[in-house]
Amino acid sequence: MAGKSVMRGKTEAVPRSTKATKRLSVDELVAFMSLPIFYELRTAVDVGILLFDDLDEYDLPEGYSKEDIWRSLLAVRKQAAVFIPEDPERTADMWMVTTSSLSFNTEMLEVRSKEGSSLARSLKDMQGSPFVTRFIERTLVRGLADEGIAVDEERVHELFAGAPPLTSLDQLVTNYFRLSSDCDSLARRAVTHGLIETLYYELSEGVDLSELPERVLAPLDPRLAPPESQVLMDLVCQRACAAGDDMRFGPVLRLLNISWFFRYFNVLPRLNVLVGLLLRNILALKWGFPVLSWIPEGFDATLAEAPVDAARYEAVFESWSTDYGFGFDFTPYFELNVRLYLRELLVALCREPGALLRIAPHQRAFRIAYGTARADFLGLEREGYLVREQEGRAFAFRAHPDLQEKIVQLGAAVVGSAEASLDATPLVVS
Repeated sequence: MAGKSVMRGKTEAVPRSTKATKRLSVDELVAFMSLPIFYELRTAVDVGILLFDDLDEYDLPEGYSKEDIWRSLLAVRKQAAVFIPEDPERTADMWMVTTSSLSFNTEMLEVRSKEGSSLARSLKDMQGSPFVTRFIERTLVRGLADEGIAVDEERVHELFAGAPPLTSLDQLVTNYFRLSSDCDSLARRAVTHGLIETLYYELSEGVDLSELPERVLAPLDPRLAPPESQVLMDLVCQRACAAGDDMRFGPVLRLLNISWFFRYFNVLPRLNVLVGLLLRNILALKWGFPVLSWIPEGFDATLAEAPVDAARYEAVFESWSTDYGFGFDFTPYFELNVRLYLRELLVALCREPGALLRIAPHQRAFRIAYGTARADFLGLEREGYLVREQEGRAFAFRAHPDLQEKIVQLGAAVVGSAEASLDATPLVVS
């Protein structure tokens, strides 16, 4: 799995062994590829996610099995494939094709989440509010679940609010929140082995890792040998450096590719998913996409807003390393992650615009003096963003009704445009 990612030329996509097989005439080949089934499948692939089992829903030409049609379809798609990564000693290909659906959804996600976007400005106005901090908590809870670690969400909230850690798991949660608050300063550093190791050691500081369960890795295809940690670290650093990388990846796909290394391999001895999340947050800030630094990542089968059958979503995440006959196609994995990011982003816009904001959580979240936190809220009140309320002997704040309405309208507008685009580019599912 080591080495530089490159696009292969079309001639290399044909194995040498085929030269010794019977040669089809051009007319025979054109006739075969002109079968109506290929028009249907190519369209399905380009506008959504097509999985091997989806072929059961199509009328296949007589005399050809599902495997035959799948291999033929992949052979055509592979001519424009991006390989990740290139390794002269590998025995199996891994690649993806940027379909029109993936390109459109990625661009939409980048526009919605970049620095200066409407959502980024709204989130900045509400820094320290439960609206924002809850997403930091949810991101951690989901990351811990992917590590195989069960955690009580209420306890996570208590620790975020400043409760002292009592167990190794408490300490891990506390360390994660501390590192999350440092991501802005960490984003000014180059992504090197040293930075990744720093995240790991600071995350595990004071944590007895033997008390935590070890995660179970997804099974690999038998032809894929588990790569060494050093190789993985090199690849992560390479993806984090846009210069000199000839992959047709924008920032969102780079973030997903980097997270993939940490989710499915042991880049580090432990806590890979959490380190991957922190690195994603750092890179999102470094590259000017602050919204992506708080959106939960990965698949949650209990997510109420899951747009399609959860079992099909889960299949993509669990069988990413499955080869159905002609190389590994990563397109469904990237497409699905982009869509989940969009879902999280769009749903977030409509959640709790009238949440009650308090000074103390803002102070703890950003590690500032109480007076500074109080001044922040009073300043936002003077500028018309917040209105003050009395809660016992303390002040509390809510978003100004005009701002609440703006958030709701913004969410409705973005959800509407995204749903329209998703209706136009449906997932191919049963």
